[in-house]
Amino acid sequence: MNFLAHLHLSDGTPGLMLGGIVADFVRGPDVALLPDEVRAGVRLHRQVDAFTDRHPVVQRSVGRLAGRCGWFAGIVVDVYYDHVLARDWPHYADEPLRAFSDRAYAALEVLLPHVTGEGREFVRRFIDSDRLALYATPAGIAETFARLSDRIAVRIPTREMRLETVMPDLLATDAALSADFHAFYPELVAFADRCKTAP
Repeated sequence: MNFLAHLHLSDGTPGLMLGGIVADFVRGPDVALLPDEVRAGVRLHRQVDAFTDRHPVVQRSVGRLAGRCGWFAGIVVDVYYDHVLARDWPHYADEPLRAFSDRAYAALEVLLPHVTGEGREFVRRFIDSDRLALYATPAGIAETFARLSDRIAVRIPTREMRLETVMPDLLATDAALSADFHAFYPELVAFADRCKTAP
């Protein structure tokens, strides 16, 4: 799952929210330096990702795009699922997406000093670009793919791909991908709730 889902699954707990955003940027010793609640958010992010990656409905979505996206199909599905969540937000939350986004950004701002390096830079850009609102529109998702493609080009130049070029395929497959998401997401919410209450 991508960042809107991770924030939603945190139940609005600030530390879990920040951990859900920075989990991809912190490793080993850096995790140990985070406050307890942020470490719990990192752990929840990783549990959610593992559950998502092996779920048969998500694998079905990945299969719908594998011919066009190859190795990147899973990443594309993660981001597009956030688009479906943002677009259909009232199905899963009583609070408007705008209010949730503002509350999430405020929580991230307060705890941002606990994060260093690339993670801090990413969260700063995430807030300043109002990324959560952008997820709700196809144009915003295309921009997200463009930014992600730039990062991939730097990190894995041998696998460079312009993910935004997949948007026509995603829009053509929207009904099936949306149905997959709505079948899968309630199970993910239940799984995350169990993770948060586990000792």
